[in-house]
Amino acid sequence: MEIKLLKNLGLTNSESKVYLALLKIGSSKTGDILKHSGLNSGKIYEILESLKQKGLISESIINKVRHFTASPPAQLLEYLQNKKQEIENEENELKKELPSLEKIRNESVKETKAITYLGFKGIRTAADEALDSLKRGEEILAMGVTERKDTKYNDFWLGWTERRVKKGVKAKHIFSEKGEYFNSFNKLKLTESKVLTGLTPVTIDIFGDEKVLILNYNNPESCTMIYDKNTAASFKNFFYQLWKISEK
Repeated sequence: MEIKLLKNLGLTNSESKVYLALLKIGSSKTGDILKHSGLNSGKIYEILESLKQKGLISESIINKVRHFTASPPAQLLEYLQNKKQEIENEENELKKELPSLEKIRNESVKETKAITYLGFKGIRTAADEALDSLKRGEEILAMGVTERKDTKYNDFWLGWTERRVKKGVKAKHIFSEKGEYFNSFNKLKLTESKVLTGLTPVTIDIFGDEKVLILNYNNPESCTMIYDKNTAASFKNFFYQLWKISEK
C-alpha cells in the first residue's frame, strides 16, 4: 500500500522502495539500503541522488562513509506542494502557447479531408474540438441520434450539450426512437428534437458549414471528422429533407 501511495505521488518504484527502507532502518549505508529494499547495486546512487533532489532523504559522512537518512514523512506533503506548483506553472506556460500550437495544427488540418478517432476518448476529443470551433448563434444538425449505446456516451453527450447551450450554439436533432434520452434533450434550450424511426445505424453531426462528424458506437467504437464545405452542404440538404418528414 505504501509503495502504491508513493508511486502515485510521482516516485519511481525503486525510489519508493529505498525511501521506505530508510524509514524503517534509519540512517544507513548503501549496503544496508540494498539489503532492505531488495534492489541491486546498479543504480542505487542514482536513486539516492534523485531522492535527495526531491528533498526526501539527506546525506551525512560518518567515519568517512556515506550514510543516508529518510526525511520526515511530512516532507512528502511539501514535495507534493512543490510538484503541484510546477504543474501549475507548466499549465500557465502551455496556455500561453496554445494559440500558436492550434495555428500550427489548423494549417495541417486544412490539407486533411478526414481524421478518424478511436474509442471513447477519441470520440470525446473530436466532439470537443468540433464544439470549440463554433461561435454563438451557429448551429449543429444531428441525425440518427439514439440512446441505444453504452450509457457512458449518453452521459457524455448530455454534459456536452449543457456546455453547447451555455456557449449559445443551437442544435436540431433527429432521433431514431423516443425515450428518456429524447425527453432529456426535448427540455433543453436552443434545442429542437424530432423522431424518424429506423433512420441510420450511425449518428451524423454537421457542425456549422465545414465539419461533419460520423459516429459509430459499435465495436470498434470510432468516429470520423470530415473537413469539407461541400460534404457539409450535402449532409445539410439531406438532413433538412429528413427533418420535414420527422415527427415531433
